[in-house]
Amino acid sequence: MQSTPPATQAIWFDEFAATSRDLLHFLRRRTGSDDTARDLAQDAWLRVAENHASGDGSACAPATPDHARAWLFTVAERLAIDHLRRQHHWQAELAPRLSATQGHAPDVAESHAYAQALHAVDRALATMPARMREVFVAHRLEGVPHDELAQRHAVSRKTIEREITRAMDLAQAALAQDAVAPVGKVHALAGANQAAPRQGRRKALGALLGVAGLGSSASVAWQLWREWVPQWQTAFATSAGRIGRLPLPDGSELTLDADSAVNVRLLAGRREVQLLRGGAFFDVARDTARPFIVLAGPARVTVLGTRFSVEMGPRGVDVAVESGRVAVQGLAQGPAPQQPLELRAGEAARVGAGGTLEAAPARAAESVAPWRTGWLAFDNLPLGEAAARLNRYRPGAPVRVGPAAAALPVLARVNIARSNQWLQSLPAVLPVSFSADADGGVTLRRR
Repeated sequence: MQSTPPATQAIWFDEFAATSRDLLHFLRRRTGSDDTARDLAQDAWLRVAENHASGDGSACAPATPDHARAWLFTVAERLAIDHLRRQHHWQAELAPRLSATQGHAPDVAESHAYAQALHAVDRALATMPARMREVFVAHRLEGVPHDELAQRHAVSRKTIEREITRAMDLAQAALAQDAVAPVGKVHALAGANQAAPRQGRRKALGALLGVAGLGSSASVAWQLWREWVPQWQTAFATSAGRIGRLPLPDGSELTLDADSAVNVRLLAGRREVQLLRGGAFFDVARDTARPFIVLAGPARVTVLGTRFSVEMGPRGVDVAVESGRVAVQGLAQGPAPQQPLELRAGEAARVGAGGTLEAAPARAAESVAPWRTGWLAFDNLPLGEAAARLNRYRPGAPVRVGPAAAALPVLARVNIARSNQWLQSLPAVLPVSFSADADGGVTLRRR
């Protein structure tokens, strides 16, 4: 990875600080939300910083602060447009269908037919060329227009239209190969007209994907879909040194810390995220009909609408609330489930590795997931754990700690971008020595 030249990096840091108030005002007017404006401003900075850290933008490095300001505002405006488009698509298309209810109970034959149809569509998506699958999903589930997809993939609008149509045909072909009876059942459920193959294909596939014309004839399929099949799901991960943002179709957003991974599923009755490793900050859109659930090792966090962080570590799972309320529950084995602990803004809790739940010291709102703004807070954390946490932002330059020094407590607030300077200063406050390694890393040993 190439590093940003110090002079260029200074321009970006200085300009972001100087224009943060104007940028927030601009984004607040575009989105109508203070929280969204703050998140988009941070995301704009991360996009620009990552672009330069990777070396991709070296040819366009900012020569002056004015150049830096223009670039930041351009990136922020594009992020705001994407956010508003997703919000509109959710409110106009997906939300009404996810909240629809039907009273029909499916029989065994109908359930089997629909299950086969879902598997067929999954297989069809897996066999599509990468661009075709990406275009199809972006258009049907995210509402991205044809023209934007054409620009994004550097092809003509006709090519995009052709690939979307071809993707629908492939999915229908997979249905037809399964068996005659199930396919016929699915066509009936979707209100398809067998005399109009193209129209039938689109209606059947639209019903299966939960994003197109679902009438009363689709009650059986829709009920099954609502109860058992996610309307939207994805896996998302970040590598060492990278922070990523994942907007969800319901209007929620999660920011994933470096070297972290999640699985996300949106169902009719709940929204579910499984944190596989690392940490994440959640900005949850309120939906009283569908609680938002985060599963992280032995912890279960349930909310309706709030902003909070979840961090997995060697000593358990830490949960901290910036605004709103969350319910935290330990999943320890026992004769009776533990009662959840309700946390409010500024409160925190830890679920130990064994599933035991305990309250943690309160913290200020700005200390919730400080990594979003380029900081780490170590509160009497063992030096070995602090080094492991820091290594998630130092690909190719690891911090190594000798066994005798690993348990030394660390109390510090560290600027991630300047972690090397902090490491070099440690011998002044801890009984350790600092040495640079040949591979670019550093080693800390007890004196």
